[in-house]
Amino acid sequence: MWWIIQFAILLQCVSSVRIINMRVPEVLQYGTRDVITLDCDYITKNVTGLVVKWFFSDRSQPVYQWIPPQKPQALGILKNKLDLNYKISHNPYTQHRALRIVQPSTELTGNYTCVVSTFLAEDESTRPMTIFVPEKRFDMIMDRLSDGYLNIICSVEGVFPQPELVILAGNRPLNAKSSLNMIDGRYTALTSAVVKIDYLPPTVEILCDMQVPLANYFSRKRDIFYRDPPPTTLDPPGLANSQFAKDHGKI
Repeated sequence: MWWIIQFAILLQCVSSVRIINMRVPEVLQYGTRDVITLDCDYITKNVTGLVVKWFFSDRSQPVYQWIPPQKPQALGILKNKLDLNYKISHNPYTQHRALRIVQPSTELTGNYTCVVSTFLAEDESTRPMTIFVPEKRFDMIMDRLSDGYLNIICSVEGVFPQPELVILAGNRPLNAKSSLNMIDGRYTALTSAVVKIDYLPPTVEILCDMQVPLANYFSRKRDIFYRDPPPTTLDPPGLANSQFAKDHGKI
C-alpha cells in the first residue's frame, strides 16, 4: 500500500504544471505606453500536450492560444492587437507564454486569466488590468438661490473607468442627485446638492471629490462659501464669494 502512495506522489510531481509568477500592469494611463507585456511564467516537467491560453473577463472569452511548436494565435478582443512574433524567453516551451499588446486602449480593461495545461495537469491564475483616462474637465459651481438655499453642482467629463462624485460641506457629505452617461467611450458624471444656507456655518469649505476606484485615482475641487458675503464683491451674480483651489493625483 505504501509504495502505491509513493508512486502517486511521484506521478503528481512529474506531471504537475505550476504558474510561478503572473505579471500584469494593474493600472496604466491611456496614451502613456505604446506596448505592454502580460506575462505568465510557469514550470512543468511534462510538456506532452502543452497548451497556453489567455482569457479576458471570463473563460467564455479566449484571447490567445499557443500550442508548441505551432505559432501562437490572437483571438477575440486581442485579435490584431498582439505582436505574435514576440518571444519572452529562448526556451521553446515557454517563449510564447506572454501577451505583447500593441497600442493598448481602454476597452482592454478587465480581468486576464492565464491557463497552462498538459495532458496530465493544469494550473491557472487571474490578474486585473485597468487602462484609465484622467478627467478632461472638472467643474464645481455654487449658486445662491433667492429662496435661501445654496445649489452646488459638480461635474466631470472625459473619464474612464466610471468615476464617483461626492459633495461635502465642512467635510460632511451632502445628499445629492447624480447622473452618469457614456460618450465616445468616456464617462460624463454630474452631481448636485441643495442645502439651506441658514444650516451652514458663517464660513464653510465646500468640496467636490472625484474618485475612480479601479484606477486608484483622486481629484478634488475646493471652494469657500460665506453665509453672509461682504456688501461689495467681485464675484459674478449668483456665485458665492470664494477662493478656489484644485488638488489631484493618486490615492
